[in-house]
Amino acid sequence: MLTLKRILVPTDFSVSSVPAIGYALSLAKAHGSEVIVLHALPTESMRERFSDGYAPGGLAAPSEAPMGTIPQPDFAGILERKKQVLRTFLAQRISPELLGAVKISDLIRVGKVVEEIIAAAKEEQCDLIVMTSHAGRLRRLLHGSFTDRVLRRAPCPVLSIQPWAEIRTEENKRVPVKLIDKWAA
Repeated sequence: MLTLKRILVPTDFSVSSVPAIGYALSLAKAHGSEVIVLHALPTESMRERFSDGYAPGGLAAPSEAPMGTIPQPDFAGILERKKQVLRTFLAQRISPELLGAVKISDLIRVGKVVEEIIAAAKEEQCDLIVMTSHAGRLRRLLHGSFTDRVLRRAPCPVLSIQPWAEIRTEENKRVPVKLIDKWAA
Protein backbone atom coordinates (compact mmCIF):
# COMPACT_ATOMS: atom_id res chain seq x y z
CA MET A 1 0.00 0.00 0.00
CA LEU A 2 1.09 3.52 -0.75
CA THR A 3 1.83 5.71 2.26
CA LEU A 4 1.89 9.46 2.26
CA LYS A 5 3.64 10.87 5.31
CA ARG A 6 4.35 14.37 4.07
CA ILE A 7 2.65 16.42 1.36
CA LEU A 8 4.18 19.67 0.13
CA VAL A 9 1.87 22.40 -1.19
CA PRO A 10 3.46 25.54 -2.65
CA THR A 11 1.33 28.69 -2.56
CA ASP A 12 1.67 32.19 -3.94
CA PHE A 13 -1.31 33.37 -1.84
CA SER A 14 -3.52 33.47 -4.92
CA VAL A 15 -7.11 32.27 -4.89
CA SER A 16 -6.16 29.69 -7.52
CA SER A 17 -3.81 27.98 -5.04
CA VAL A 18 -6.67 27.30 -2.59
CA PRO A 19 -7.93 24.14 -4.37
CA ALA A 20 -4.44 22.61 -4.20
CA ILE A 21 -4.21 23.34 -0.48
CA GLY A 22 -7.70 21.99 0.13
CA TYR A 23 -7.05 18.88 -1.93
CA ALA A 24 -3.75 18.24 -0.13
CA LEU A 25 -5.46 18.65 3.25
CA SER A 26 -8.21 16.23 2.20
CA LEU A 27 -5.60 13.68 1.08
CA ALA A 28 -3.67 14.18 4.31
CA LYS A 29 -6.80 13.68 6.39
CA ALA A 30 -7.55 10.41 4.59
CA HIS A 31 -3.95 9.13 4.90
CA GLY A 32 -2.98 10.57 8.29
CA SER A 33 -0.32 12.72 6.64
CA GLU A 34 1.30 16.03 7.48
CA VAL A 35 0.93 18.95 5.07
CA ILE A 36 3.75 21.44 4.58
CA VAL A 37 2.53 24.68 3.03
CA LEU A 38 5.43 26.46 1.33
CA HIS A 39 5.70 30.05 0.22
CA ALA A 40 8.87 30.87 -1.69
CA LEU A 41 9.86 34.51 -1.77
CA PRO A 42 11.48 35.15 -5.13
CA THR A 43 14.97 36.60 -4.87
CA GLU A 44 13.90 39.42 -7.20
CA SER A 45 11.22 40.63 -4.79
CA MET A 46 13.71 40.65 -1.94
CA ARG A 47 16.10 42.74 -4.04
CA GLU A 48 13.30 45.19 -4.83
CA ARG A 49 12.34 45.41 -1.18
CA PHE A 50 15.84 46.46 -0.16
CA SER A 51 17.07 48.14 -3.34
CA ASP A 52 16.39 51.64 -2.08
CA GLY A 53 18.34 51.19 1.14
CA TYR A 54 20.78 48.37 0.63
CA ALA A 55 23.26 47.30 -1.95
CA PRO A 56 24.09 43.64 -2.44
CA GLY A 57 26.05 42.42 0.56
CA GLY A 58 25.08 45.47 2.59
CA LEU A 59 27.80 47.59 0.98
CA ALA A 60 25.80 50.81 0.91
CA ALA A 61 23.91 52.28 3.83
CA PRO A 62 20.76 54.39 3.63
CA SER A 63 21.43 58.11 3.80
CA GLU A 64 19.81 58.41 7.27
CA ALA A 65 22.10 55.78 8.82
CA PRO A 66 24.70 57.09 11.27
CA MET A 67 28.20 57.34 9.88
CA GLY A 68 30.16 54.12 10.18
CA THR A 69 27.14 51.84 10.64
CA ILE A 70 25.63 49.71 7.95
CA PRO A 71 22.22 48.38 8.90
CA GLN A 72 21.42 44.94 7.57
CA PRO A 73 18.01 43.80 6.38
CA ASP A 74 15.91 42.11 9.04
CA PHE A 75 15.45 38.78 7.23
CA ALA A 76 14.21 37.01 10.35
CA GLY A 77 11.50 39.66 10.75
CA ILE A 78 10.52 39.41 7.10
CA LEU A 79 10.26 35.62 7.29
CA GLU A 80 8.18 35.81 10.46
CA ARG A 81 5.82 38.37 8.88
CA LYS A 82 5.43 36.13 5.81
CA LYS A 83 4.63 33.16 8.09
CA GLN A 84 1.91 35.26 9.69
CA VAL A 85 0.56 36.19 6.26
CA LEU A 86 0.54 32.49 5.36
CA ARG A 87 -1.34 31.56 8.54
CA THR A 88 -3.88 34.34 7.92
CA PHE A 89 -4.31 33.23 4.30
CA LEU A 90 -5.04 29.67 5.43
CA ALA A 91 -7.43 30.83 8.15
CA GLN A 92 -9.36 32.98 5.67
CA ARG A 93 -9.50 30.46 2.80
CA ILE A 94 -9.71 27.00 4.40
CA SER A 95 -12.46 25.79 6.71
CA PRO A 96 -11.48 25.46 10.39
CA GLU A 97 -12.68 21.82 10.40
CA LEU A 98 -10.24 20.88 7.65
CA LEU A 99 -7.41 22.92 9.18
CA GLY A 100 -7.95 21.26 12.55
CA ALA A 101 -8.07 17.74 11.12
CA VAL A 102 -4.51 17.71 9.77
CA LYS A 103 -1.06 18.61 11.05
CA ILE A 104 0.08 21.64 9.06
CA SER A 105 3.55 23.13 8.97
CA ASP A 106 4.34 26.45 7.34
CA LEU A 107 7.58 27.02 5.51
CA ILE A 108 8.93 30.26 4.07
CA ARG A 109 12.01 30.18 1.85
CA VAL A 110 13.88 32.80 -0.17
CA GLY A 111 15.30 32.06 -3.59
CA LYS A 112 14.26 30.95 -7.04
CA VAL A 113 10.76 29.54 -6.66
CA VAL A 114 11.21 26.25 -8.54
CA GLU A 115 14.55 25.51 -6.87
CA GLU A 116 13.06 26.22 -3.44
CA ILE A 117 10.10 23.91 -4.09
CA ILE A 118 12.46 21.11 -5.17
CA ALA A 119 14.84 21.70 -2.24
CA ALA A 120 11.99 21.77 0.28
CA ALA A 121 10.56 18.52 -1.10
CA LYS A 122 13.98 16.87 -0.71
CA GLU A 123 14.83 18.31 2.70
CA GLU A 124 11.40 17.61 4.18
CA GLN A 125 11.34 14.12 2.59
CA CYS A 126 7.96 14.74 1.00
CA ASP A 127 6.06 11.92 -0.64
CA LEU A 128 3.91 14.15 -2.85
CA ILE A 129 3.77 17.71 -4.13
CA VAL A 130 0.31 19.14 -4.82
CA MET A 131 0.10 22.35 -6.81
CA THR A 132 -2.28 24.28 -9.01
CA SER A 133 -1.18 25.04 -12.53
CA HIS A 134 -2.40 28.48 -13.53
CA ALA A 135 0.16 29.90 -15.94
CA GLY A 136 -1.20 31.36 -19.15
CA ARG A 137 -0.68 29.62 -22.45
CA LEU A 138 1.82 32.21 -23.69
CA ARG A 139 3.97 31.84 -20.55
CA ARG A 140 3.87 28.05 -20.89
CA LEU A 141 5.00 28.27 -24.53
CA LEU A 142 7.81 30.71 -23.86
CA HIS A 143 9.13 29.67 -20.43
CA GLY A 144 7.11 26.76 -19.14
CA SER A 145 5.08 27.16 -16.00
CA PHE A 146 6.41 26.69 -12.47
CA THR A 147 4.39 23.47 -12.35
CA ASP A 148 5.96 22.18 -15.58
CA ARG A 149 9.46 22.87 -14.26
CA VAL A 150 8.70 21.27 -10.88
CA LEU A 151 7.24 18.20 -12.66
CA ARG A 152 10.52 17.70 -14.53
CA ARG A 153 12.79 17.94 -11.47
CA ALA A 154 10.75 16.81 -8.47
CA PRO A 155 12.15 14.09 -6.20
CA CYS A 156 8.63 12.72 -5.65
CA PRO A 157 5.33 12.52 -7.55
CA VAL A 158 3.60 15.80 -8.39
CA LEU A 159 -0.16 16.20 -8.52
CA SER A 160 -1.03 19.14 -10.76
CA ILE A 161 -4.56 20.43 -10.30
CA GLN A 162 -5.91 22.36 -13.27
CA PRO A 163 -8.35 25.20 -12.51
CA TRP A 164 -10.96 23.65 -14.82
CA ALA A 165 -10.67 20.14 -13.33
CA GLU A 166 -13.60 18.39 -11.68
CA ILE A 167 -13.41 16.24 -8.56
CA ARG A 168 -15.81 13.79 -6.95
CA THR A 169 -17.23 14.81 -3.59
CA GLU A 170 -18.26 12.58 -0.69
CA GLU A 171 -21.83 12.83 -2.03
CA ASN A 172 -20.56 11.28 -5.31
CA LYS A 173 -21.10 14.51 -7.25
CA ARG A 174 -18.61 15.94 -9.71
CA VAL A 175 -17.90 19.61 -9.15
CA PRO A 176 -15.30 22.01 -10.54
CA VAL A 177 -12.31 22.07 -8.22
CA LYS A 178 -12.28 25.86 -8.09
CA LEU A 179 -15.90 26.02 -6.94
CA ILE A 180 -15.88 23.40 -4.23
CA ASP A 181 -16.99 24.88 -0.94
CA LYS A 182 -15.76 22.00 1.20
CA TRP A 183 -12.51 23.77 1.97
CA ALA A 184 -13.81 27.30 1.76
CA ALA A 185 -13.87 29.17 5.03
